[in-house]
Amino acid sequence: VSSEIKFNYDIADIAECESYLLEEMKFYLVVYHPYQVLIDINEQIKLRKASLQAAWSIINDSFRTDLILVYPPHVIALASLFLSRVVDQGELSELEAQQWFADLNVDVTDILQVVNEMVALYSTWKSYAENKMPDMVSRFISELDAAV
Repeated sequence: VSSEIKFNYDIADIAECESYLLEEMKFYLVVYHPYQVLIDINEQIKLRKASLQAAWSIINDSFRTDLILVYPPHVIALASLFLSRVVDQGELSELEAQQWFADLNVDVTDILQVVNEMVALYSTWKSYAENKMPDMVSRFISELDAAV
């Protein structure tokens, strides 16, 4: 490709065209991120730095799952706070933390489902070993063949 080729369009023009194309296809997907909810909660309860960083990291990890598409951002943010209590107990005592979560107008089962998904993700990461993958894939294929 010659470096002398000049295009009349820049990235903003391409993004605009993509937007029109998606709109024409009746495609609508807006994903709201849980970070702002976490920041808002932090302004209210003043988390320790370690607790806030742990919750932020948990939110980052949640993007490796489909949780962001299944649950609203406030549920993911609250689940990350719940899990961050394992890392850092924070200023609130255990009883105060339980009361704070109980006072929320949020379905606790959703929070616990997100927590369980994240714990499952972390346990998968812990047990993952790349050198074992060929054997696992072969075993999985064998099980599929046996089921059919």
